[in-house]
Amino acid sequence: MSRRFHREPAVHTRRRRKPGRAAGTVIAGTLLAGLLAAGCGGSGHSTASTPPAAITKAEFVTKSNEICGGADPELSLATAKLANLHSETQLAAVVRGTFVPSIEAQMSQIRTLGTPPGDQATVQSMLDMALADLQKLKSNPALVDTDAFADFAKVAHAYGLTACAPTS
Repeated sequence: MSRRFHREPAVHTRRRRKPGRAAGTVIAGTLLAGLLAAGCGGSGHSTASTPPAAITKAEFVTKSNEICGGADPELSLATAKLANLHSETQLAAVVRGTFVPSIEAQMSQIRTLGTPPGDQATVQSMLDMALADLQKLKSNPALVDTDAFADFAKVAHAYGLTACAPTS
């Protein structure tokens, strides 16, 4: 468990091998959680038969990729900080103080986009995966150095959300 913080070259090299991996993991988690929230949102005040926030798949993909891409610089800086940390407490502080809030903000922004008609099940699945992965990251910040959002990325990338979890 504390092996990750030793100053051994193999560990340091492993951590730096994919510097965007943690950021991609966080971005993927954020997107999935946002997609989940979009699929779960109610439209209790709607008087029309169509959802109030109708959006085409192309618009959804473009805007979601912009949201994920916009968070990348902040997450890249946080990822660089991880290489210089010496304790699990410091790691947890960076993950919970930067990665988690950034992912949650991305999810919130994506949630406001709405869901493309006919794609509710796919979007819901992506959001379910993102939310579950984010919860894992919150519970175990050391997962930031893993491919924690790989399941989300597999579905999201196939859907077109390539800026979300780009290294997964």
